[in-house]
Amino acid sequence: MLRIDGLDLTRGARVLLRALQLQVDVGQRWALLGRNGAGKSTLLRTIAGLESMSDKVLLDNAPLPRLGARALARCRAYMPAQALDRFGIGVLHAVMLAQPNPDPDEALRCLDAFDAAALAGRALLQLSAGERQRVALAQVLAQRAPLLLLDEPASFQDPAHQTLLARRLGGLRAHALVFAAHDVNWVAGLATHVLALTDDGAWVAGVADTVLRAPVLQQVYGCAWQRVPRDGGAALWVPA
Repeated sequence: MLRIDGLDLTRGARVLLRALQLQVDVGQRWALLGRNGAGKSTLLRTIAGLESMSDKVLLDNAPLPRLGARALARCRAYMPAQALDRFGIGVLHAVMLAQPNPDPDEALRCLDAFDAAALAGRALLQLSAGERQRVALAQVLAQRAPLLLLDEPASFQDPAHQTLLARRLGGLRAHALVFAAHDVNWVAGLATHVLALTDDGAWVAGVADTVLRAPVLQQVYGCAWQRVPRDGGAALWVPA
């Protein structure tokens, strides 16, 4: 679905990523971990063809520069960390605008998947940050693209909705998912794989259980971590 073959990312004189090699297949859920400013959002936008059209990024075996707007829309759907709405259009209309073939019933089902069906009759500018984020997830789902690129999908959500989002996103077996997040425990419950961005363009990638380890997390965030056992549930990662 997605292949990255030796991608370098820079911001001015800063090196964000050096020679990134990555392959993402349908059914996989890749989490991007890294400090603020490490390059997670830039990488997502680069994969989406919004930051640059690098021939090091291939979607469905085609380099980005060979894909037009329609082909990109069929391959991938992108959700920014925070929507910047300028017009107060209706929620249902906004979701239908993301559909290849507008269908209000299907748009409502996409909203319902993220507990946002009750918002269908409201305007985008009337929503809270968390509500708007769930509508954005419905828009991404409505696009019917096999690759979903999500920037901080759980950042504005209360604990109950964070749990709902993890369950819904984890159930998208026919999609490949790449998402940026900071909550290590939320990532541990959702991701099948992790790409951790460290300093000076270095990175670590692999199956989640092999990357989510104390030495790697310390390298990523610059602080010590420990895994705390919990009765009746998964162990929790805690910064020490």
